Amino acid sequence: MLVRAEAIPHGVILHIEVPRVDMSISRRFREEIQEILAPKPNVVIMDFEKTDYLDSSALGSLVSILRDVRGYGGDLRLIHLNQTLRMLLKLSKLDALFKIYDKLEDAMK
Repeated sequence: MLVRAEAIPHGVILHIEVPRVDMSISRRFREEIQEILAPKPNVVIMDFEKTDYLDSSALGSLVSILRDVRGYGGDLRLIHLNQTLRMLLKLSKLDALFKIYDKLEDAMK
């Protein structure tokens, strides 16, 4: 299991349980998340506390997930990104697409 889901009012927290999301697991990563999001929760919070590394295929998966969630009217939020992940999103200009929070409490507002 790459992702553990935790129900919250009006949504779900997706705890990413692996330190690296790369080409070897990005397809399974995306499929697990799509399965969890089948009920179309309003708020989706992705928690990257345990994750150190994302490669380009993982970024593609994140963009695909964002598109799906926005497509049904949901809101995707990212939390607990380390400095490396923040820099990766900034350099790829994806930080402008995602709502990024430091704390779960802030993301739940």
